[in-house]
Amino acid sequence: MKSICFIFLSFAFICLSCTNEKEEVIAVSETVNLATPVFLTTDSEAILLSDYLLDVSNIDSIGTNPFFESKLLDTKEKVVVTLKENAPYLLNMSIWTSGVVTNIPLFKSTKKEVSISLPDADERYKEVGVKGEFSNWQTMPLQFQNGIWNFTTRVTPGDHQYILMIDGKETLDPSNSKKTSNGMGGFNSLLSVPTNESKIPFVQTKSVTSEGFTLTASQPVTQVVAYIDNQLIASENISVEGRLLSITLPENNAKRAQVRVYTSNEYGRSNDVLIPLSEGHIITDASKLNRTDFQTQIMYFLLVDRFKDGNPQNTRKVANDSILPKANYYGGDLQGVLDKINDGYFEDLGINTIWLSPITQNPEGAYGLWPEPLTKFSAYHGYWPISNTKIDDRFGDEEVFKELIEKAHQNGMNVILDYVANHVHEEHPLYKEHPDWATQLYLPDGTLNTERWDDHRLTTWFDTFLPTLDFSKPEVVEKMTDSAAYWVTHYELDGFRHDATKHIQLDFWRTLTKKVKERTNRPIFQIGETYGSPDLIRSYINTGMLQAQFDFNLYDAEVNAFATDASFERLAATLKQGLTYYGSHHLMGNISGNQDRARFISYASGDVRFDEDAKKAGWTREIKMSDTIAYNKLAMLQAFNLTTPGIPCIYYGDEYGSIGGNDPDNRKMMQFDDLSNLEMKLKERIAKGIKTRRNSMALQYGSTQVLQADENVLIIQRAYFDEIMTVVFNKASEGFTYQNTLIPGNDFRIISN
Repeated sequence: MKSICFIFLSFAFICLSCTNEKEEVIAVSETVNLATPVFLTTDSEAILLSDYLLDVSNIDSIGTNPFFESKLLDTKEKVVVTLKENAPYLLNMSIWTSGVVTNIPLFKSTKKEVSISLPDADERYKEVGVKGEFSNWQTMPLQFQNGIWNFTTRVTPGDHQYILMIDGKETLDPSNSKKTSNGMGGFNSLLSVPTNESKIPFVQTKSVTSEGFTLTASQPVTQVVAYIDNQLIASENISVEGRLLSITLPENNAKRAQVRVYTSNEYGRSNDVLIPLSEGHIITDASKLNRTDFQTQIMYFLLVDRFKDGNPQNTRKVANDSILPKANYYGGDLQGVLDKINDGYFEDLGINTIWLSPITQNPEGAYGLWPEPLTKFSAYHGYWPISNTKIDDRFGDEEVFKELIEKAHQNGMNVILDYVANHVHEEHPLYKEHPDWATQLYLPDGTLNTERWDDHRLTTWFDTFLPTLDFSKPEVVEKMTDSAAYWVTHYELDGFRHDATKHIQLDFWRTLTKKVKERTNRPIFQIGETYGSPDLIRSYINTGMLQAQFDFNLYDAEVNAFATDASFERLAATLKQGLTYYGSHHLMGNISGNQDRARFISYASGDVRFDEDAKKAGWTREIKMSDTIAYNKLAMLQAFNLTTPGIPCIYYGDEYGSIGGNDPDNRKMMQFDDLSNLEMKLKERIAKGIKTRRNSMALQYGSTQVLQADENVLIIQRAYFDEIMTVVFNKASEGFTYQNTLIPGNDFRIISN
């Protein structure tokens, strides 16, 4: 067994990267893609090694470490790591396979024990529960003792929303005055757990040197671990002098590699640093990046049926009078998307990743029901599959789809496909042949198991005609992962957006990702859809599953900040929370809106209220534009997405400010011509913002600091070596000057260096 040695000095520097043999030339890791950090939740935990290695049978041993004990199980699928009492916040685990080492960062848990209590000396309440972000919004019981209801749990430092359930009624915690908007016209209580933010190092790049680079730290560091891809940089290549860190890069001739640096001290773990390399040289010019560098993605989500009708011959509505026009097909197709690639629409906007809504065959009939006005629905959206591999004839065929992908690639753009695995339509042959492959529509108590998003999230049906597949059955996992993998083996697609991610067991995602890696030899990006707590969202993100998910918690905070009079404090806190949970350079999707929410601009203008049913609003009245300041507010929201870590994602029409309530009013036909002056101005600002991001290393790879967040002003700074980008948002009606730059009221400015 090769062993990893560590240096430990009280109140001194710990370097987690020295080996028994000095290795200046980086060996090739057995891991496909970067080895994502393991966020430990307890002091003793089993780590699934198959998330990191395609063939665990090749594992020779686990490197020794003075801060934890490790036990490799007989199957080699898992290793049990048990931390010692003096273990620091930052650790490294080495896996040896056939003489090659793969290194995985381990992060010690920072969770603290907290209690929520409700005095009840008179025993007025029969049952008290709590649900919140820390419980993934599932109700947990409070225990009654000595006149007090009490609940204890462990949470990450920071803010956590919750609500009490007192005898079945949602109630703010009367013992806690802190509250925040729930985004639906009401409020949630806010549990605030102190952080050590001011004492933890903030690390950022300083300069490129002839041998590597330097970093600065805001506080003294006691641990440093640095990698090129999945290989540790040797301890002799790292030096620390006060708050200056110097790293010498070993030889690396890979066409593309990434340097990652993590630090910590006795108060916690710092932000991380990410630096791309080209043939061993640090990239400082954004023009040297390409579309397969995932940090560079600017995503554009379009509903195929509502984008452009490029081939009227395949346009066909469902011939059923029970479907009102807004719920029927409009005629958009793949040829329409191809036409807009060819005429430069996406390129002019700056888009380099097109996300297509599902294109598999959907049923012909009318399904579902909306009461006012009375209507059923067609499957124009594509989320009711009756085939998992056949292209819907209304959208096109293999030939046009392959041409679309080819043309996108020629124009420097990725194409990712929305894939539905969670459920099928009742007309799907799979369900007809194997009805036992679906979960039960009725729960043991006789109630319908529909829309039970949280308490029965792995079995709930979306509707009575959409059977949810039972992924606890290996045969279902095998069949459905083969169907999904087909799309990246039969077509040169660049990735997936996965529908309803949290409703599918983890084994499905692990199996699919393994098949994708084994059957392709190009970068494949996978991003999921999960509404829930950061812990739940993160549980689907690692080397063996998905690279990212859409950050709906951040979007909710953005809507609250930019569409209402609320302070920027919650948005800043949510931004920081995401960086802590998903990494300082995460690939989370930051949306301008989506097909399941009323248009942001209509909330911002006041034409859709937060305390009303936005879907009903879209059906029962014409949504108008009452306050044109909303265009500036939408520009601010999109500027926030374009200047913070993650992948900006524009929902079609948000580039010019399409208005509307919720589904289907937020799915109008795309408008390319006859835009108003305000719409044209917004579109130009979005294109300019995209260009700024794509030309900036700081906005794509830089460190992130919130310099100010108060009632009306939010200031964020990104820095990458000599490049500094500062974005200033001003919600007040009056302007002010910042660093000799006028920041107008209800607007923003991006300031370089």
